[in-house]
Amino acid sequence: MTCTAAIVLNPRIIVTAGHCITERDGTTRRYNLSFQPGYQTGTDLGRFRATVWAVGSKQSFTHESVQEASKDWVILFLDRTPAGVQPFSLSNPSLKALELLERQILLPAYSSDIVNAQILSVDPACTVRRSVWDSLIHTSTARPGSSGAPLLMREGAGYAVVGIHTASMFASDEAGHVAKFIGNQAISSWMFADTARALARQLDSAPLQTVNMADY
Repeated sequence: MTCTAAIVLNPRIIVTAGHCITERDGTTRRYNLSFQPGYQTGTDLGRFRATVWAVGSKQSFTHESVQEASKDWVILFLDRTPAGVQPFSLSNPSLKALELLERQILLPAYSSDIVNAQILSVDPACTVRRSVWDSLIHTSTARPGSSGAPLLMREGAGYAVVGIHTASMFASDEAGHVAKFIGNQAISSWMFADTARALARQLDSAPLQTVNMADY
């Protein structure tokens, strides 16, 4: 599975959607994962081994609760530091503050809807509409391969992650049939910010040592 991921807080920390490391049988894949920063077709900026450090909740492709879906995140650390990388910060604005940023939130994401290619595109005019089941509902254009892509807001001279895209949401009727499209789902950064900051502190205090895996 190919997903989008963002480097946050420390050049060795990446965050993406939890279902991106979930096997079809429901097991969680923790090792033999790779990350390629700045990847586009015809561009090679290096490939890095990634190891899972913390998982929000076990994900399922067949049946999943609302609580599990709202914790669809995973934090991984890289085997070495990519050169020339500036990590995104993490921000946790209120829902009201996000709603006021109408068409001002960015979603850079890789799309695998083109045969044999993953193309980076940016939706520069996203809006967070509301919060449902502890998830942000946004208007960004998202396609297969966009899972894990960061929702970014301007913060000073840079950008901060306010959430990560995970899925499209649909309402169901009384018979359980899909009734209408609600919007795209993103996991708010407050769901994983504390865990990411704990890992950053470990890396800052002992950057050359293997970090201790979180108990998740």
